[in-house]
Amino acid sequence: MVSARHASYNVCFCDIDGTLVHYPEAQAKWGEITGPSVVPGCFMYVARETGRRHKVLKLPPTTTGLQGVISVKTLTELERMRRGGIKLVLITGARLSTMLTRMAFLPAADAYVCENGGRIYYPEATLTVALPIAEDMEWRRKHNATAGPPDSDAIPPSERPGTLWELYRELTAQGWSLDAFSYTTNFRLKAKDGKTAEDVARIVENLKPDLASSTNIGLADFYPATSGKEKAAQHIVEKFQSRLEEAFLLCDDDNDMGLAAVVGKVFLPSITSDSVRRAVDANPEKFVVSQKGGIIATEELLEHVEDHIGTFLLG
Repeated sequence: MVSARHASYNVCFCDIDGTLVHYPEAQAKWGEITGPSVVPGCFMYVARETGRRHKVLKLPPTTTGLQGVISVKTLTELERMRRGGIKLVLITGARLSTMLTRMAFLPAADAYVCENGGRIYYPEATLTVALPIAEDMEWRRKHNATAGPPDSDAIPPSERPGTLWELYRELTAQGWSLDAFSYTTNFRLKAKDGKTAEDVARIVENLKPDLASSTNIGLADFYPATSGKEKAAQHIVEKFQSRLEEAFLLCDDDNDMGLAAVVGKVFLPSITSDSVRRAVDANPEKFVVSQKGGIIATEELLEHVEDHIGTFLLG
């Protein structure tokens, strides 16, 4: 897909939900799953506009009960990109358990990042296990003072050390609905039960300097200021002996815009919010936006990557 001769672009950061994996609401406008494919484990998705058939895999349902799909062509094209010399990094705000549950359905990558940058994993060929990956403990220890040490995973969030979990206890006492299940460097907050978006904004405005926040699918995530997608990406490109200017990003949501600002090129399957629209309008030459939706948009984007990433020009 992308030739190794294009040495100026050597790392691809790729979000998962809404970018590679798509859910029923986004898919319904563009087509429908008609039944199983003749290929074991696959289903057939038929595009409404063209009648074209796309093989897809159904992922396990999320903790909220939604079941996404990923196209087989997407998986094939990303593997071809890696063979062309591009390092692939999956980067998501999802909790560790969600990422691990999905790994059998996601593209093989050179690094896996979850919890909004809090945890980084690399393939580890010396491990004789079904899923041979190992955590970057140097990176994880950078968050110790704020999120507690790695072995605090087994401690209930309400008892963990660190500024992040002090905030968790404070917000719990104020009656906020918080989600820390399978998170160790991040927790999630949603405005409900009388709480408003303005209340969330006040919490963000008054965060201690060692904490940071971003929004994702309408939720506010809180994590150490040493974390975040941009800082994780910087750490990874240094490991790969590259630079963020030599990286490109496939993404779709608010919590990707910080990383979008520092990489060389950005590909969007859709515009999901006002903040994403503002980023595109402010720097249109940096962004390529699909005119489709769902898996069809992702497949189209990968064609744009092939067309444009070598020259860094639109059209």
